[in-house]
Amino acid sequence: MRVIVVGLGHLGRRLAERLAGKGMELVLIDRDETRCKEAAERYDALVLRGDGTDPELLEKAGAQEAEALVAATDSDPINTVVGILAKRAGTKQVIVVLNDLALRTACQVVGVDRVISPVLAATEEITGFITGKETLDFSVAVSGGARVAELSPGPLAGKKLGEIPLPKGTAVPVVLREGKALVADVDLVLKADDVLVALAQDEKRLEELRTLFGKEEG
Repeated sequence: MRVIVVGLGHLGRRLAERLAGKGMELVLIDRDETRCKEAAERYDALVLRGDGTDPELLEKAGAQEAEALVAATDSDPINTVVGILAKRAGTKQVIVVLNDLALRTACQVVGVDRVISPVLAATEEITGFITGKETLDFSVAVSGGARVAELSPGPLAGKKLGEIPLPKGTAVPVVLREGKALVADVDLVLKADDVLVALAQDEKRLEELRTLFGKEEG
């Protein structure tokens, strides 16, 4: 059984420690060279240095055939993108570690299997969920009214995302550009051909986003 852990911070290393001894085909991903070297020496695992939001790297890690992937970096937006890409690639079980409630809802809406808080995260429970021996009891319920849509930047192309007054209760965590998923930080300049993965707490707020950016793609 192949399991991928993205992010070798405190939680990621603890997970690697527990999973490495269970006879799994373990793949570890991190951008930091030192962390990767230490992991390669310590664990019986394939260690890949790179960005977990890179679809090609996830393909190299075998996300398309993995039983599970845990996105456990220190960045909520990065974990969100990794979770979305893993589900699109075909990973059976995707677990994302997040603090931001809005992003938790978004991940659940797009099909991520479990979203957990790093404060509540227990490696034993995550390991149990992956191996099928336990069920996580702190997953975040999705609001019934939550909405996800793909939008064009419209007249706002050329502006930085941070310059755009997003309506309350909405977010744009991911921008799809030339086949790649980008973490949408405040300094990201939108291009006309971008596709914005937009989140809204309800239909009313989604309509406000559509008015702001233009009609929904597709």
